[in-house]
Amino acid sequence: MNNADSSTSTNGNPGAGRLRRACLLAAAIGALAASPAIAGPRLGTIEECLESGTDLVSLPGVPGGTLSARECTACATHRLTFDQKTRYFIGKEAVPYARLLDAANKGSKRIYVFYRPDTKALTRVRLVASAAGNK
Repeated sequence: MNNADSSTSTNGNPGAGRLRRACLLAAAIGALAASPAIAGPRLGTIEECLESGTDLVSLPGVPGGTLSARECTACATHRLTFDQKTRYFIGKEAVPYARLLDAANKGSKRIYVFYRPDTKALTRVRLVASAAGNK
């Protein structure tokens, strides 16, 4: 009667097959554990956005200086600065600041104010387009 041990490898070492499987399993677990460290740099916030209404955002007459914005009447006020790279949109259409200001002064509309959190510099201001015209 043959009682061959299943853990005996072909070279006659008992347990060599189990040892090999344990080493492979340990290597796989180690690789999976190390993968987040190898994945790359940590992600950071590049831009933040305030969703508000034109009644809670004070747009100056010309682009420059600061813009004050709140998300709600009880929320803290954010003071954000304009720079040469600030862009203005009505819907998806890029517009000059004067046109954005004119549209914002025609009643309460939703407005999105995007800024860099580290410098508080405005990157873009987007007014939601009305159904009667702007896209």
